[in-house]
Parts: sequence; C-alpha cells; structure tokens
Amino acid sequence: MLRGISQTYSAVFAPELFVLLCGLLLVGYEWRDAATRSVAGLGARLGVLGSGWAVAFLIYQGVPRMVAAVPEWGLDATGSAGLGVGILVIWAGWRWRDWGDLVPGFAAILVAVTVPHLAVTPFWDISSHVLYAVVPAGYLLFVDTRFVPLFVIALGMVLARPLAGAHTWLQSVGGLALALVFLAAYRYRARDRLADSGS
Repeated sequence: MLRGISQTYSAVFAPELFVLLCGLLLVGYEWRDAATRSVAGLGARLGVLGSGWAVAFLIYQGVPRMVAAVPEWGLDATGSAGLGVGILVIWAGWRWRDWGDLVPGFAAILVAVTVPHLAVTPFWDISSHVLYAVVPAGYLLFVDTRFVPLFVIALGMVLARPLAGAHTWLQSVGGLALALVFLAAYRYRARDRLADSGS
C-alpha cells in the first residue's frame, strides 16, 4: 500500500508537472505585482510559459522516439535537457518583454542545476524527481514564505522515490543535496547583489 501511495505521489508531482505548477504560481505572483495588470498581459505571460513548456515536452518525448536505442539513463537525460531548453525559452521571453526578475531568476537556477544533473545522470541515477521538486519550490520559498506548503510537498519526494522503488535512499538524498547546494548558492549570490546595491 505504501509503495502504491509513493508511486502515485511521484506521478502526480512528476518533474514536468511540478516545475510547471511552480512556474504558473510564480507567473501569477509576479503579474499580481506588475505596474500594469491586464488580462492580456497575463495571457501573454502564460503564452511564453506554455511555449517553453511545449519545447521541453517535445524534446523529452521526441528525442527518445527518434533514437533507435535509448540507454537506461536516456529518459532522465532527455527530460532534463528538454526542461533546460524550455526554461531558456521562458527566460528569453521574459527578458525580451521585461516583465520582471522573478521568473528569469527561477529559470536561471533551473538551467544551472540541469548542467550537473546531465553530467551525473549517465553514471549515477540521482533522483531528478527530488531535484526538480526541491529547486523550484525552494526558489518560491525565497520569493515568499507563503509557499512553505509547496516546499513541504517537494521534500515529500525525498521519501516517495525510494518507497516507490524508483531510487535508492542514497540517490534520493543525492538529489536533495544537489538541490540544496544550488539553492544555497543562489541565496548567497542574491544576498551579495542586495549588499552591492546598498539595499
């Protein structure tokens, strides 16, 4: 029974869905504080988010279908690469339209953590579910402490993956450790920027 619950938890909060959920929440949060709030402006933002997500999904689903034999780690790698490219599309759209700094910061930390994940994946099955749950939820927690419930859901993935039989405990904790390193580095860098600006 516990295994079934853990598998359902892993499926409901899978990386492609959880990162999208965090992205949607962040878009709404940033739009709410925009100088000019309009339905058209929200629609445009959701369009950019959706475009990036379509690119990510096409890479994640398309590349394995185009390659005859995908190694065991190939799905994690294409999922991570797709997410990285899709998030870059979102980052570029946000910067081009100058909609604010929150979504580009979210994109930057996700792209940054994708690089070591892609490097490690062929050699060690570190949990991408944990990594891509804790990083986006942690970023939202930095933005506003009201996102604590989302972060608790992300931490639940650390338990869910081994209990579902998808990863060892070490692989799950490895995903958490990598996520926390990047969140701490982001937090430290953000604090330096504030200090440099005299805030």
